Amino acid sequence: MQTLLQTLIVLHLTGLVMMAGTTFVDYTTFKTFWKQFDQDKGRSIALLQATSNFSRLIGIGAALLILTGIGMMAITHGAFGEQIWFRIKFGLVIILILNGLLVGRRQGLKLRKVIVENVNVIPLQIKGIKTNLNIFHLVQLCIFLMIVFLSVFKFS
Repeated sequence: MQTLLQTLIVLHLTGLVMMAGTTFVDYTTFKTFWKQFDQDKGRSIALLQATSNFSRLIGIGAALLILTGIGMMAITHGAFGEQIWFRIKFGLVIILILNGLLVGRRQGLKLRKVIVENVNVIPLQIKGIKTNLNIFHLVQLCIFLMIVFLSVFKFS
């Protein structure tokens, strides 16, 4: 049983690293996208297309995180479920997922729509999307940091 628990922990951390790493790469890619957007529209579109597969990686990481978390709770008979650090961590994971779906995904789709349809882009609209995506990425990365902090320092 101990080997199974350790395997689940490794897979759980793998899911977290996939999600956090992909979010960081997405953030840095969008930073490059915005620099290219002002200089070379063709390059910026190519960068935007490259980010389209990132959501799949984040989804795989999230599924791995959730499934292994359920497995660990089953093996430990919910030993951590009553602890404050775990409840906060669980809430942060829910916020992370909701923020990704409700903010990040919507802003990304809005940006792709504006870019692909090549509509007369209103600078204020683009600036709003840019600001929202920047805030989204920073919030996601801060939540990942808090989750790691809570997981390491497990206060009662």
